[in-house]
Amino acid sequence: MAASSMTGFGRAELDLPGVRLSVEIASVNQKNLQVSVFGPEAWPALESAASGWMRARLQRGKITARVTQAAASSTQRQWDAEAVASNLDELSKIATHCGVKFSADGELLLRLAENSRRPSFVLPDFAEAETVIRTAFEEALGNLVAMRQAEGAALAKDLNERLTKMSALVAGMEQAEKAAPARHREAMLKRLKEAGLSLDVTDERVLKELALFADRSDITEEVVRLKSHVAQFSTELGQPNGGRKLDFLIQELLREVNTIGSKASEIATTKLVLEAKTEIERIREQVQNLE
Repeated sequence: MAASSMTGFGRAELDLPGVRLSVEIASVNQKNLQVSVFGPEAWPALESAASGWMRARLQRGKITARVTQAAASSTQRQWDAEAVASNLDELSKIATHCGVKFSADGELLLRLAENSRRPSFVLPDFAEAETVIRTAFEEALGNLVAMRQAEGAALAKDLNERLTKMSALVAGMEQAEKAAPARHREAMLKRLKEAGLSLDVTDERVLKELALFADRSDITEEVVRLKSHVAQFSTELGQPNGGRKLDFLIQELLREVNTIGSKASEIATTKLVLEAKTEIERIREQVQNLE
């Protein structure tokens, strides 16, 4: 299983006596896992059970699940004549109390009737229907996971392309800084000559200065670590639930690039460092979407 996005949606339906219900599960980005379940008041146990089903399959993201009456059965409701009569009686009493003449017309009756319509079904106990409810949840979860994986594959493709660019930038930094000691040597000797000082390259002071410069500008360790981090990042993209580790690797990439920037003695290296930091930020934005 490869990388998965935290954004997705899944839906399923279940049939119970006299009613069809729909299960809809949506997920968006969030650092940790947060699950919310909304369902019929008759099923208070649904929240705990459904949360457990979803937590078993999802690692990160803000998850919202809703169980509602499906549109196909939304008209299966009955008129409640007793409720309408009771409401009319109450309105008549209020009108009398206020000294207002009260007369019900067809529009008022219709409005009261619509407001008091009640479902033509009674939900079974949650325990009795739990098996079929869970089946619907598993189907919706399967659809959600499939969508998250499809988006995750697209993100992984984009990130791998960015990693390839990062590798090229790192190679460019390494190559640019290899020429730094020789350039510094020539520049130093030129300045000495212009100042009228006759020191050759074998002079101990010249050699010491060149050695100090070479040590200060050496980016070998940073380059080695950067190459390792890029390789680890690429490997982790092929693994499930790697978002947190990728977050850590991004921090390490940025740390090494910043260190190279502080050591850089070549303008070309500095330009490459700036490009790399921009690319790392783009990578960070994409990783925020991964589970």
